[in-house]
Amino acid sequence: MRRSRKIIMALLALNLVFGTLLSSAFAAVPQDAQKHWASTTLQKWVESGLIKGYKDGSVKPDVPIKRSEFVALLNRALKLSDAQNNLTFGDLPTTNWAYGDFAIAVKAGYLQGTGGKAYPNRLTTRQEAAVMIAKAFKLDSVAGEDVSVFKDADQIASWSKDAITSLATNNVLKGDTKGNLRPQAAITRAEAVVAIDAALALKPAATAKVFDKAGVYGSTDKTETIEGDVVIAADNVTLQNMVITGNLTVSAKVGDGDVTLKHVTVKGTTHVNGGGENSIHVEDSVLLRVIVDKASGKVRIVAIGETKVYDVIVQSAVKLEESNVTDSGFANVELAKDLPKDASVDLIGKFEDVRVLAANIKINIPSGSVDNLVVADGAANNTINVSKEAQVLKLVLDAVSKLIGDGKIENATINEKAKGSEFANQPANVDGDGKDGIKVSKPVNPNPGTGPVTNPGTGPGTNPGTGSEHCTGNAANTAECDNARLSAVSVTSSVYDQFQLVQRDGSKNIFGTGFSSDALYYSVGVPRNIAESDVAVSVTAATYAKISYSLTQNDGTYRFGFLQNGQNTINVHLKPLEDAHLFIFVTSGNDKSTKVYEIQFVYDRDLQEAFYIQKDFFYGAPYQLVSQSLEEGDVVTVTIPATDHASRQETIVTDTVYYNRALILLNGFEPALPQGNLHVTVVREGRLIMDGEYAYDLTPAQVVTNGNGIEISLWTKAELTAHDQQSYDMNRSNYGYKFQFNAQAIAANPQLANAKYFSFKWNNIEYQHSTPTAWTKEAVKFSWNRFWAVHELVRIDQFVNKPYTHLFLGSAPIEKVHNQFMYVFAFDANKQLIGYYVHTVNFDADHVGSHVTLVPPQP
Repeated sequence: MRRSRKIIMALLALNLVFGTLLSSAFAAVPQDAQKHWASTTLQKWVESGLIKGYKDGSVKPDVPIKRSEFVALLNRALKLSDAQNNLTFGDLPTTNWAYGDFAIAVKAGYLQGTGGKAYPNRLTTRQEAAVMIAKAFKLDSVAGEDVSVFKDADQIASWSKDAITSLATNNVLKGDTKGNLRPQAAITRAEAVVAIDAALALKPAATAKVFDKAGVYGSTDKTETIEGDVVIAADNVTLQNMVITGNLTVSAKVGDGDVTLKHVTVKGTTHVNGGGENSIHVEDSVLLRVIVDKASGKVRIVAIGETKVYDVIVQSAVKLEESNVTDSGFANVELAKDLPKDASVDLIGKFEDVRVLAANIKINIPSGSVDNLVVADGAANNTINVSKEAQVLKLVLDAVSKLIGDGKIENATINEKAKGSEFANQPANVDGDGKDGIKVSKPVNPNPGTGPVTNPGTGPGTNPGTGSEHCTGNAANTAECDNARLSAVSVTSSVYDQFQLVQRDGSKNIFGTGFSSDALYYSVGVPRNIAESDVAVSVTAATYAKISYSLTQNDGTYRFGFLQNGQNTINVHLKPLEDAHLFIFVTSGNDKSTKVYEIQFVYDRDLQEAFYIQKDFFYGAPYQLVSQSLEEGDVVTVTIPATDHASRQETIVTDTVYYNRALILLNGFEPALPQGNLHVTVVREGRLIMDGEYAYDLTPAQVVTNGNGIEISLWTKAELTAHDQQSYDMNRSNYGYKFQFNAQAIAANPQLANAKYFSFKWNNIEYQHSTPTAWTKEAVKFSWNRFWAVHELVRIDQFVNKPYTHLFLGSAPIEKVHNQFMYVFAFDANKQLIGYYVHTVNFDADHVGSHVTLVPPQP
């Protein structure tokens, strides 16, 4: 798809100031900053691109900031770029990532170093930060001023007093709630951002450059940089070959006239307050954020050629049009709540994400497509006209809407509040809680095989495909009829263009990349902060092969279906911090063979998610640090604090990952408290990929004694035999469980009232004196196993007025069965553990496979 692109790399190539981009126009302040005392300032800096975040999308506001990081932050805030030549700091080689920023800081005159060193990795103290800010902003020193306003003034170094008094006088630097400055404490990321932001507010506002006469401005053979804001205040103005570091405003003085931007990059926000229905032409340009807000009338904005407009916020009537676009064009569009009633918005071209927040408006899509169209809660009574030459790939309705026109809607999710929505034509696929409440003028037969199922397992089921009728008699033995292999698989997305198929063996170790018809297991890495969206898995098989699939999602839901009538794409819905597991079953046209391909979408784990501590005496050491989120060959180093080791000395343990599973024996680990930290590093091919504190929680989990709403029964021998006759599993079924969850009864159970998800564990009762395991909160983590975590939880509210049934089969080459303790773990809507229920299972001959030997508990 032409829209795929790597946004961050594109921005870096253009030397833009952004260090981190939110993955969609609708992203808010990072989660770890939402309730922070500095959330307002942090959000402003995130939106302006001044904060460089971490790989997991967080900003870690309370983490102390290193000198290298502080210098980089200050340079970006002041838009400094001139660098000093030939730095001579002994601890800062030219290969250090921060060398350039320190060169800029020295040139700007706010950093000199100490003793010939820059100390890039040392934490920045609050008094050091004060000196650098005062010098960088050239704030007048207040020599001799009294600093006794701070209760800990005696701790302020003499070399920083002038700067501190200057910043305190200007309310840039403040004391804490106890009146202390804490001058020698390390300044946090949030404190640094707030202080620099306050200093920025002291700078006199730069005078905007105004173009108020018609004409062409800018060089024809080189790029000109305009520092600050630009205003266009006349009709027939063309700007060319420019980089505008501030905001661009197309003012109301343009009227209904025309404005053209050619090879223009705007690093700030572009405000469109004027222009007419033929007016704003954006050619081969980059606009990060556009706000359309014209007092009256409709304005037309045309993206041409290699234009990229990342975010558009529409607050007045507009026509957004793409013309011969070879890049992303308009990526994300938000129709804001401010849009007046009956306002009209036209979308012509190929749009990635359109989010509708406004109510009572008209949206026209005369041609082209929208990858994701979301009508938010509260955006009711909108009319969306999808014309015959247009299509919507994914529609999500959270408010009542009316869809008219003969265009195609591929997938529609109708949520509860969208009941009563009207469609001129039946969408190809419909799901959601409100899907039965829509009105369709021209209904069509529903697409078979895409409805919810109780538990699809991993078998392909019965495919009503047409291959078999072509593969009978002599034709059955032809290569085309005997082929059960895929010849191609691709994974594409409108929000991320770096998906790669990684070939894995049966132990999940990497042995190649890309697709191979002989490789059956694949993983696809998913960025932690990916925008919620559909990923298209496109497959190619032999002409008469029949393809079915089953998909397990992280929310505990399953889906299965068939590819029929020329279909070759399976949509996998991805969300941030969630996995998905896709099985693709390919049956030959003559029904003689079936190949099963697995593709596991796994999000990138951080250190806390990648590990857990298990307690198992089988390995010689009572505790082990375990992970299945690493790769073979990774080197894990664990530092056990002296307080938590039998020797009462800090102890370091190092081990190498084999067969995709890390199991580090924590010999001598004796945690003083149920909760604590281990320092963990992971090195991959000489590169440090994880470094931090792993916080463990060995607190006992709550035991649930009231199991009302949970019914556990066993498969009968006849059911097990019937299953094995149809199964593609080489191992026969030893036993099976049926878990039935009555959501209403569970909601009425005081111990389980908030339970939405469940998971299961079990162990054998080998001795008559065996007792159930006392599980800890640590033991029920599931993110550590990236290839199985998606299967850990089942969601019980998938059906209305109907219990949810989950089936489980136990099969193994060893055909002996002990009695078992079955543990049912309950989690709330946020997947936080509530507790676990214990059920004792006593097997008998009527409830195990015919091949099984029962093993009674030993004395």
